[in-house]
Amino acid sequence: MDTFFSYARGSYVQTEQLALPFMDDILGTLRGYRIFTAARTVRGKVFHLDDHVNRLFDSAAEIYMEMPHTKEELKRVVEETVAKNNRETSGDLFVEILFSGGPADAIGVLPIGPAHLYIIVFPLKPRPESFYRDGISLAAYQYERQFPSVKLLNYVGGVIANQTVVKQHNAQDALFVSVSPPHYILEGTTFNFSLVSDGVLYTHPFDGAVLHGITLDITLKLAREKNILVKRERLPYEALRSADEAFITSVGRNIIPVIRVDDIVIGKGAPGAMTRSLMKAFEEYVAQY
Repeated sequence: MDTFFSYARGSYVQTEQLALPFMDDILGTLRGYRIFTAARTVRGKVFHLDDHVNRLFDSAAEIYMEMPHTKEELKRVVEETVAKNNRETSGDLFVEILFSGGPADAIGVLPIGPAHLYIIVFPLKPRPESFYRDGISLAAYQYERQFPSVKLLNYVGGVIANQTVVKQHNAQDALFVSVSPPHYILEGTTFNFSLVSDGVLYTHPFDGAVLHGITLDITLKLAREKNILVKRERLPYEALRSADEAFITSVGRNIIPVIRVDDIVIGKGAPGAMTRSLMKAFEEYVAQY
């Protein structure tokens, strides 16, 4: 069995033995003051590392988190951690870069130093082939994340959605919609969401209500290269009823077609032509990276 190594505040430890301290990280453990990004490797190199680092620093700035490294220092540590695993293991890796709040004042809410860095490394586990071939189903859940444009380590909404509406609709995951009518389509528990209607690709604008998606950005770039009209607009839940296609994007999934949301069948209930074309383009992009 391969051994995977993670980085913890200046030292390496086997991933299965990684533990985050409690008292030395009150802001992280008790206050939830943590941010992260999830990345992957492609043939030993972190896929779009610069984008992940930039998103981390943007998230930190929005919640006033003091970072312990510069961007260049962080990239060096990430690359060294990946290189250590490349020497020990085979295959692509899933890399979580986590900043945890660190020590606090006596009251426990004011940082008294920079956040702590952890880089957690796992094997990259592909999703079932049937997801890409046949598509998946989602269940809508009314939920708006706290600090939506920040990649916080808080997935309570997604956990609850998967215990409730996902089970009720026999779906694979949940799609967040805004709490107030007309219940705008936001994003998924761990992914961005897009739909196709009359040949136009629609996805939510990056307006502070959703997370900036790195995989989504790549997908939209590939779509424009194919002369597909892309519109970043807020769409109500009811727009699903007239959608021809839909798909999700994330670092661990690339592009996966969506064929149903709740009881609404998307298009013909099968992956559409534009989605399949973008999936192929994304695979080629990764192959050439």
